[in-house]
Amino acid sequence: MSLISTRSRYGLRLLVELAERGASGPVDLKRIASSQEIPEPYLAKLVAPLKAAGLLRASRGAKGGYELARRPEDIDLLTVVEALEGRSSLLECTAEPELCPRSGDCRTLPIWRGLDRAVKDYLRGRSVADAARSPAPDYAI
Repeated sequence: MSLISTRSRYGLRLLVELAERGASGPVDLKRIASSQEIPEPYLAKLVAPLKAAGLLRASRGAKGGYELARRPEDIDLLTVVEALEGRSSLLECTAEPELCPRSGDCRTLPIWRGLDRAVKDYLRGRSVADAARSPAPDYAI
């Protein structure tokens, strides 16, 4: 079972690499793809939603490429996941209870809402800068 898709995992790796490079200027996708061992065509698909979310900036030309559009400290991981996943809830019933005919008397809905809130709070409380500097996982919720 996987709650976070490859899109989010690879997208975060892209942003972390750019954060680690600092203000050294734009980096081309081929270099990032090689460094992160991510297929370049797959990585290219992640760029558009990250740019649309205001997380990446692109520049053209011989020294063109991609760089962070914001400071890594100002990019929370929930924003990254939502930009790449296009959703903001673990379950449909926590985002739109009206879609479930049982939501009015569902005994488990509060559990799923709590889990959804905990995951969002955790991701919202972590930044790309945190991911770039912390090799050890932090499981505190």
